Parts: sequence; structure tokens; C-alpha cells
Amino acid sequence: MLNGHIREGAMPIAKRLCEFLVETKFKDIPKETVEFTKQLGLKTVAGMLNGSKRPAGRRIAAFIRDQGNPGEASLIGSGFKSSVENANFANGLFAHACELEDDQFPSATSDILIFPILFPLAEKLRSSGRQLIEAAALSMEVMNRVGMYSLAHTGIADLSFYGIIGSAAAAGKMLGLTPPQLYSAFGIALGRASGFLVNFGTDAHYLESAMAGRDGFLAAVFAKNGMTGNGDLEKWMTGLFGAQKPSFEKIIENLGKPRWHVHNMWIKKYPCCFLTHRHNDATFAILKENKVTHDKVERIDIDIGPVDGVTDRPNPKDEEDARFSIQHIQAGILLEGDLNFNTFTEEKIHSPLFKEIRSRVRVHIHEDWPAKMMSGTAKVTLTTKDGHRFSKEMEQPLGGSDLPLTHQEFKEIYYKLTKEILSEDQMEWTCKILLKLEEIDDLQELMEILTCGRAAGRKT
Repeated sequence: MLNGHIREGAMPIAKRLCEFLVETKFKDIPKETVEFTKQLGLKTVAGMLNGSKRPAGRRIAAFIRDQGNPGEASLIGSGFKSSVENANFANGLFAHACELEDDQFPSATSDILIFPILFPLAEKLRSSGRQLIEAAALSMEVMNRVGMYSLAHTGIADLSFYGIIGSAAAAGKMLGLTPPQLYSAFGIALGRASGFLVNFGTDAHYLESAMAGRDGFLAAVFAKNGMTGNGDLEKWMTGLFGAQKPSFEKIIENLGKPRWHVHNMWIKKYPCCFLTHRHNDATFAILKENKVTHDKVERIDIDIGPVDGVTDRPNPKDEEDARFSIQHIQAGILLEGDLNFNTFTEEKIHSPLFKEIRSRVRVHIHEDWPAKMMSGTAKVTLTTKDGHRFSKEMEQPLGGSDLPLTHQEFKEIYYKLTKEILSEDQMEWTCKILLKLEEIDDLQELMEILTCGRAAGRKT
């Protein structure tokens, strides 16, 4: 960066992405992308509401409340406001703490690095719903393109590592940054990129993504205020990948043309590690098709890739660990025919019956499969005590980009996640508003209900 311009000689992808963010308007976004962006927003709002009631969410809300910062933006589901910075940090953690984020695979870039940034910022700026959708779709497109190359083989968690670029793009679009300012924002954000797979199953995993969202927002704010950074994405990625550097041309190939990379997002249906979801759906299908009950099961064999093998946790130690234990998750499916927040309680973790079923789950990690998330073909083989074997293979879970959920299924997920937080009228009203967000000029009433829930009064 030199004298407010993108420096000469810089490689082209960051410059092109910055221009795309500034030049592309709502009218340029394909209709199907607008609709999908709203569905992702609906689900992320439900996740923020629900996550605000999880243990990690309550701890962060209490921490921020104690700081006594000015009330300019809402902590969703928490009943109070704080600074925009604190609100996007808290909302980002809420969105992840419920373990229902949606991701692009194999790199796992996620919508929870976008919407938790945009809602507080839109609230402060009095932005319209159309502006929020515009910023969300464009920033997810940039994030998914840059983050299409997984770093999981190095132990890095792509979600937060690449997500900070998405957050900087989202905030930068809402704040009206110029292309040179966005280039600086990218450079500032790159220096804060972090996140590691070793933290899966702990609160640190949620903190990593929430901090990435906050830092991406701050990168945009700093750039708007004149601070500079080097957004040379090629140089950054070459340092990360070395000789195996990705195709930079592919990152900007057909930029702005259908089909947008936003549609690469897979929708998460169960409040547990996404890396288990193909196996979850396979087991549900086996049980439904063959009417097998848990008392008839001799063993369950799980075929899984080397990165997804992080879920091989036969003896989970607490609630968060259990949500990353494929053994515990399979036990929940067999014993309860469902996966919900009650599957991962301390009582279930220490239940003799859950322990017994967990011991029947054998995980086979295929080290020869690609070292990336969701690699290979997920396979579940269920063997009954009378010797019958049932197998199911899945490339994607239901809700994957090739197996999309219906509009009604998105609404059902929203109702399921918010029914204990919002009144029935509030659920219906907020769902309706979020699904026609481009028609809403002022988000204040929506934010009041999402923040205060039932205490905000009845809405029709």
C-alpha cells in the first residue's frame, strides 16, 4: 500500500476481490443467491439465539455485561446492548457455541464469521436489510473463494483462519471502504489469522472463531481510519502452502457469475461436530430402513478420513468433548433416535448404557485418504447380534451442497432452535422478517425481539 493506492506489482487476486466487493450491488446478486443468503442468515440467527443459552454463551455475556460498555448494538438473546465490537464478538461465540454453524467443505469456511458481524453493525449504522444481504452474500463469496484450499493437514482450523478475511470483507462492505482500504483491511486481518484443530471439543474452539470475527471487523475499522496493510493474498498463501501453493487464478475465476461459491455451504442439522454428520445420516438411514433397535446391535464400524478422525473420542470427558465424539454421537442415535442438546449432558456422558453403546463403536481411520475435512466416502456398517450386516455410504450429509434442504426445512430448524426463547408469535414474525429481509428498511424492531425474546412483548 502506497499513498492510498494498491501498490504496483501486487498480484491481482486481492485487487480483483476488493473491486468486486465495492462494485457489486444487490441488483447484481443472482436471485437464488439472495434467497440462500437469507436462509443462511435465518439459521445463523437461530444459532445465535440458542447459543446465547449454552454455558459458553452465558459466560461471555456475563463477561461483557460486567464491562459496562455503551449500548449501541445488541447481544442476541442476552437482553442487553454493548459496543459493536463486543456485540459481534459475543454473537459470533453464540453462533458457534450451539455447534450449528454452516460450512463450505473441505475447508470449513463458515457463515458464523459473517452474520454475527453484520447484524450489530447494521443496527448501529441503521442499515437496511438489503444492505445486510448485499454485504453477507459478497463477503461469503470472497471468503469461500480464498478459503477453498484447506489447511487442515497442518492442524489449522480453516473456519477461523480464513474466516477473518470474510469478516473484514463483510465489515468493510458495510462501512463503505474503497478498494485500497479493503486491501489494507485484508492485510491487517491476515496478521491476526489463527485457529487450530487441537481445540476442537473445547470453549477455545468457539473463542477462536469469535475473536476472528471481532478482529476482522477491527481490521476494516482500522483501514477506514487510515491504517495500512499488505493484502497480497498470493504471497500470504504461498508462505502457507509452499511448493503446494493453490491455483490463484481459480480463486477469481468467473467471479460474480453464477453459480456463486456461497452455494458451497453445507447446512448443519445436529448440534455436534460437522465431521460426523455424514455418518450420522447414514446411521439414521440404516435404522429407519431396517428397523434395528440398540439392543440388537453387536457393533458399529465407522470408516473415516485422517482429519475427520479427530472425532475418535471413545471416552468424552465433558459436554463439549462429547459433541466431538463420534462414539457418543452414535450412541445417542441408537438409544434416542435423535440428536439434540440433551444428547450431550453430563448425565448421558456418564450413563452406563451410553458407555456400553460407545464401546461397540469401532472407528477405522484411513490415513491414505486425503488429509482434509470430509475426505473420502463416509461409511457406517452396523452388525447385529444375529449376524446381519447393514452398510450405508455417503459423500455428503443431507443439507450438503448437492443435497440441499428445502425452504420449509430451514424454517423448521429455526422453530426448533428458538421455541424456548421466543414466543410462538415472535418465532413466526421474526422468521417472516428474516426471510424477506431485503424489504426491511430498519432492523431496530427485529433486533429488539432477538435480543430480549419473550420480554420484548408479543409481536404479530
